[in-house]
Amino acid sequence: MKMTKLINCLFLGILGTTYACNSVTQSNKEAVEVGPTDNAAKAIIDTPSASSPSVELPKEKPEEILVEYQDSVDFQRYNVDSKKVTERAPIDWTSYPEAKDFKTRITEAYQTNEADFAGYYVMSVFGCGASCIMGFMIDIRDGKIYDLPLGEENSCLFAEDRAMGNRKSRLFIAGVCKENPEDRKVYYKAYVWDEIKKEFEKVEAAAFLKKT
Repeated sequence: MKMTKLINCLFLGILGTTYACNSVTQSNKEAVEVGPTDNAAKAIIDTPSASSPSVELPKEKPEEILVEYQDSVDFQRYNVDSKKVTERAPIDWTSYPEAKDFKTRITEAYQTNEADFAGYYVMSVFGCGASCIMGFMIDIRDGKIYDLPLGEENSCLFAEDRAMGNRKSRLFIAGVCKENPEDRKVYYKAYVWDEIKKEFEKVEAAAFLKKT
């Protein structure tokens, strides 16, 4: 009887071992079948088409700073105490016969503008070619015409501002200029009106620029 139980145990052990081996083999087969799917998925992720494209953002342009050059000019240093003129005189063309070549422009400015320089003068400024402006001023008290210090001799290739005047000042800025467009520094072409001599005299920037 003992021998029979021993044989049965051995037989059951052999069957158990065989079943276990078959189960492991079956499990191994399932693991192998999943493998290629994993590899394929990894291959898709690694391809360049799946990576995020690099985009170069546009560079921001520096903001341009607008400079008001009149703010740095001390017009009050050449202040004019003018009296009110109730009736302006007609233009005296005999005082400057050559100005008749620009009669339309001068007449239009004189009829429409208020006195805008040195208390009693109406300015008429207009272009005379590339980078060139010219002009005259008319005295409302007697209608006489005078040259403004403009034209080619007072022009500059890179002008920041031009023909800056003030109704209450004798200072006239013909041009605010640069040597090159990239320059940060400017230089001035400036004049002061001599009411007694009736002429413009040059003045250096140190005489009219505000202290900073």
